[in-house]
Amino acid sequence: MANIQERRDKSGKLISYSIRVHRGRDAEGHQLKPYTATFNVEPTWTEKSARKKAEAFAATFEKECREGTVSDVRQTFAQYCDYCINLKEERGTKHSTVVRYRELTERIYEQIGHVKLKDLRPDMLNTLYSKLGEDGKNKKTGGGLSAKTILEHHRLIHVILKQAVMEDLIPFNPADRVIPPKAEKKDANYFQPEEVELIRDALEEEPIKWRTLTHLFLITGARRGEILGIKWEDCDFDGNRIHICRNVQYSPDKGIYITTPKTKTSDRWVSMPAETMKLLRRYRAWQGSERLRLGEYFESQGFVFTQDNGSPMHPDSVTDWMKKFSKRRGLPHINPHAFRHTMASILYFNGADSVSISKRLGHAQVSTTANIYAHVIVKADEKNADILGDAFFSKKAQEN
Repeated sequence: MANIQERRDKSGKLISYSIRVHRGRDAEGHQLKPYTATFNVEPTWTEKSARKKAEAFAATFEKECREGTVSDVRQTFAQYCDYCINLKEERGTKHSTVVRYRELTERIYEQIGHVKLKDLRPDMLNTLYSKLGEDGKNKKTGGGLSAKTILEHHRLIHVILKQAVMEDLIPFNPADRVIPPKAEKKDANYFQPEEVELIRDALEEEPIKWRTLTHLFLITGARRGEILGIKWEDCDFDGNRIHICRNVQYSPDKGIYITTPKTKTSDRWVSMPAETMKLLRRYRAWQGSERLRLGEYFESQGFVFTQDNGSPMHPDSVTDWMKKFSKRRGLPHINPHAFRHTMASILYFNGADSVSISKRLGHAQVSTTANIYAHVIVKADEKNADILGDAFFSKKAQEN
């Protein structure tokens, strides 16, 4: 039964009742904090009438507590956000995503972390987004955060508050009533054919490990972690294809770790040119000789691309090498993801359809591929128009 206690002011006048509903003990036997509520007394009520109304309120409150429709209204946004992020991690959200969530909360908590969920208002969120755009918020540049990064903060807040609505903690989602910044969509960056040729020629003078790795980036269109996750058992030399089914990631708390690809459809087989498989065979032979040379120091875990001791490579080491390689060779700035975009653009310009390209890239939906490469599709279609024009009008001109 709910516990009801009177609250009086210094003059002894009844002003409210404190309602407590005990929650029992947790799995370890510790007493859980009770549910609490305050019932305010109107000045015009008699004490007898106030007591009767308070008892009715307490009975309803206790019923809601037992049915699980009441929560601790004292929770701050920071407390609830931590709960939601931990819950997501328990339910299988990617560790890299959870790490990013925690990075975003640092700036969010500075502004609204102390605010109780029930007191959070849309104008507080608008103020937060404005402050994130102020100078000093970007630790690298000293300026404000980009609209894209501010939107990341907004999306996390929206997800957390959406969960709060689902759990009946708040009546509506304040993040639905704000005006977040609009991020400009940037076209996917890809190399022109002549740039690909320059990169290819420059690679001929690089160690076979890096030549093979960079080659796979361009041919497969795979993500950085996916390339580093390939094992020799994933290479089908008879069928000229590679199985993308692993993802090498890094986080400060876990170090280098192995996880699954980004989505279910990212687990895929990618067909390869015969020349690529020949290069892989040459590289495998080189790796075998290196393993013999290093002896017990090299502990093979089956990965195609490894550190000197046989362990998976740090993802950032690939980005660092490409940056130095492009600078050393006087090439345009190279990053792993640019090869992914380059592969897709080459396929579009050569008449491949979005469905097959999407499958090769491992996108969950074809619409994702079409949206990312919309500008490439337009240019490819312009080329198709030229081809059709040449085919039709040149023939007509010859007849005349």
